[in-house]
Amino acid sequence: MPSAEQRKAVGQLFAVGFHGTEINKEIKSLIQDYGVGAIVLFKRNIKDAAQLQSLCLGLQKLAQDAGHAQPLFVGIDQENGLVTRIAPPVTAQLPGPMTLGAAGSLVVAYDVAKATGEMLRYFGINMNYAPVGDVNNEPLNPVIGVRSLGDDPEKVSRFAVECAKGLRETGVAPCIKHFPGHGDTTVDSHYGLPVINKTRDELEKMELIPFRRAAAEGIEMVMTAHISLPKLSGSDLPATLSPELIQMLRDDLKFEGVVMTDCLEMEGVRAGYGTVEGSLMAFKAGVDNVMICHTYHVQAASIDRVCQAIHLGELSQTQIDASLKRLRDLKNKYTNWNIALAAQPSSNLASLGRKNEALAHTVYADATTIVRSENGFLPLSRTASTVFVSPGINVPTSGAAASGEEVLMKTRVPWVSGAFGDSLRRYNPYVVDIRFTESALTPEQWGQVETAQVVILATRNARESRYQKDLGLEIARRRVGKAFVCVATCSPYDFIDDVDEVRNFIAVYEPTAEAFASAVDIIYGEAVARGRLPVAHETSLREESKWRFAWGV
Repeated sequence: MPSAEQRKAVGQLFAVGFHGTEINKEIKSLIQDYGVGAIVLFKRNIKDAAQLQSLCLGLQKLAQDAGHAQPLFVGIDQENGLVTRIAPPVTAQLPGPMTLGAAGSLVVAYDVAKATGEMLRYFGINMNYAPVGDVNNEPLNPVIGVRSLGDDPEKVSRFAVECAKGLRETGVAPCIKHFPGHGDTTVDSHYGLPVINKTRDELEKMELIPFRRAAAEGIEMVMTAHISLPKLSGSDLPATLSPELIQMLRDDLKFEGVVMTDCLEMEGVRAGYGTVEGSLMAFKAGVDNVMICHTYHVQAASIDRVCQAIHLGELSQTQIDASLKRLRDLKNKYTNWNIALAAQPSSNLASLGRKNEALAHTVYADATTIVRSENGFLPLSRTASTVFVSPGINVPTSGAAASGEEVLMKTRVPWVSGAFGDSLRRYNPYVVDIRFTESALTPEQWGQVETAQVVILATRNARESRYQKDLGLEIARRRVGKAFVCVATCSPYDFIDDVDEVRNFIAVYEPTAEAFASAVDIIYGEAVARGRLPVAHETSLREESKWRFAWGV
């Protein structure tokens, strides 16, 4: 058995999650007995603003009382947009990565990141697992998609650097992810192991560009991806467990900061290697910090397994000491006990909320994109009989969006709140809601769709969800010559190439009420679309003379 001192030293190399909105016996044990150095928060840990601030402060007090030399890193996936852990009504919704890409301003990207950091610091959170450095060059990517800034690696690089700068200037440590690039996969690593059969030269022209630039600009942390790149590593190992890929990050990209893993309870690692052995393999590969988000006995066993490996000579103490130093240095830069144990007054959050809400409103307006529109179609009548058709359940979404939510809170069931219809009724009180599922519309509902003067369809990832795609195309067929507009509320690829069928198409890049409201403002003529598509598509240039495109003018 390892000594208590050794176990606590190794525990500093782990970032762990727990269940509930209060300190429970599991997280108490992990901090007191296992010395874990970082906590990962999810939606399941958040009830309201006062509770969240109290929880973060309580965790730090627990660590101090347990004899930790430095405060905990308290981290969260506050990417904004699709992956928003701290959401309204706790605080204002801020725009996500692809929304920033569509808005197109580096200044705005910095401002949103800084606003995010100020909000996180209010609660006592000192690390954000952002920015996302993945280049989304696969339209059917089920895990990244709108979590990426777009499909241009140079643009992703510039925006990621600005986002990291905004976080850094508020005292929140940024962490770019998911090295060496998760954008070109059709498998979600939460549920399986994606394989990318690209050569080094191919990766250098796309996936590696944002990470190389971030390393050159001094990014403090890099999170690895659970993706296999056999042409680089010579094996099927996920990048997280691959010595070759971690060495490439260190030696070729000259990254000197902390390398951390994505959660090792994701199937991309757990299914093939197990979380406990995966933890040891990750350290052997050269990572500094292992993330295990959900299960206490797995977290404890993983720490003990690493202690055992050091004792048996399977893992070098010299390597462990180097990782501990990197983490100590990072904590010295971003926190101390005076900061960690200080609580800001609630009036600060109210002020931040108002400022952030105003910023978000402007950015959503800058980002909402009319992909195409028939001449004279917009604005819509505010008195016309209008049907709003939107999906209710079984909507594809990233595993990251639902991770850490309790079953009844899952993003996908249902995904459209009443706020979407209410947003339309701000302008037209006669809007009627129709929710659809994989079952067809009833004859009565089809009658409403066919006889309404206007039909507005909302979709979410319809290209991955055949029933949504089929319904949209069927509505278009039945409404030839009649007013019909589709709003893609997440992936902009939904009807991006269905030019002849869906002639009026708007993209908002995230399924938030705030983003949808910006589309509604444009639909009813209250605002002018200014966003530009941050992804390419086959028909945009070919059809530009046929349709009126709004490219940010």
